[in-house]
Amino acid sequence: MRERLFFVLIIIILCEFAYGQSENRTGWGWGGVPAINYNADDGFGYGVLVNFFNYRDGGYNPYYYKIKTQIFKTTGGKQDHILFFDSPYLLGKGLRFNVRLRYKTEDYFSYFGLGNDTKYDSEFIETDDDDNPTDPDKYKGNDYYTSKSKQIRLLANLQKALIYGKNDKPKLSALVGLGILQASGDINENDAHLTKLSEDLANDIISQKEIDGGMNNYLKFGLIYDTRDNEPAPNSGAWSSILSEFYTKYIGSDFDFVRLTLTDRRYFSITKKLVYANRFVYEKCFGDAPFIMYYPYGSSMKADEGLGGNKSIRGIFKNRFIGPEKMFLNMELRYKFFNFNFANQDFYLAANVFYDLGRVWHENDEEKGLKNLHAGKGLGLHIGWNDNFIISIDNGFSEDAGSQLYIDVGYMF
Repeated sequence: MRERLFFVLIIIILCEFAYGQSENRTGWGWGGVPAINYNADDGFGYGVLVNFFNYRDGGYNPYYYKIKTQIFKTTGGKQDHILFFDSPYLLGKGLRFNVRLRYKTEDYFSYFGLGNDTKYDSEFIETDDDDNPTDPDKYKGNDYYTSKSKQIRLLANLQKALIYGKNDKPKLSALVGLGILQASGDINENDAHLTKLSEDLANDIISQKEIDGGMNNYLKFGLIYDTRDNEPAPNSGAWSSILSEFYTKYIGSDFDFVRLTLTDRRYFSITKKLVYANRFVYEKCFGDAPFIMYYPYGSSMKADEGLGGNKSIRGIFKNRFIGPEKMFLNMELRYKFFNFNFANQDFYLAANVFYDLGRVWHENDEEKGLKNLHAGKGLGLHIGWNDNFIISIDNGFSEDAGSQLYIDVGYMF
């Protein structure tokens, strides 16, 4: 099943990429394909993705503006629907404007508890082939580590180039943004068993107000430094940002807090075919942040998921650890071992090995400092087309989760 899925993914996305990316186009263009991926946390994903490109009279790279629509579901009970607008030129040279509207629900959203010391016991949820508990004395229900989640998000960003680098590309940019987010959760039924979330509610570790959620509106400010030689697959350079998000009742938020995020990515060419890449992220929330806002970490374009999974620490369950303060480090070697030409297009195969580690901090933790770091390690294969489009297959390993497979588009960072 996974092998068939992978080859379908290659074919349909390459077709869309070929249609949507063309030099010296004018007027309108569009491309639409099924949206297909797979990862160990959410299962098999399916849907449709349609991009509309406007090039005006030509000479705009990569486009004058783009409108992206996505309808997406997974076999793991997730829905993720997006309407996105982006223009590097609409407001003038050096000003990039984008707006994202997103509706996302998850029927089995991970919840393992608060803090860095939370334990995972597979016997709490394991059943045999006849759906009987493998250990009846320890069994707590298949959905013990899950909850429900619903988010409706509207985000508008404006970037202003302050300093230009090579090829007239912005090297240092300022960012301002406005986010309107309605986020809420709920307790799963779990066949009459208590879930981890309902246990923590009963023990006053979390509050009903936090589960019910509400509005989390914020103003965003930041600086972005970018010297990468090739954005989709850098061989050298850096991408760094400092972002602050102010959630305040003055713009309709039900919670008052500040999120500060520092991100640094570095890329080093060891040889012509071998690249070392690393990413460091540190984040802290100050104030009255609900636990549901501990999950994502700040980003200049979108809010990614929290600690664990294919966005942060591969091989660890998605959102495995949550807290108001988090840190993680990704270290990766990428080696292009085979190049070939097909239909006058350049392709390459690249292998990668990686080691990811990090932790969160919460008042419940016994260990503070930098002790008790959680790690995932693994390897992967990437298929690149003209250095601009990459299909990724990563397999991560950890003590908690075992082997975790992820099939997606692009490098993780």
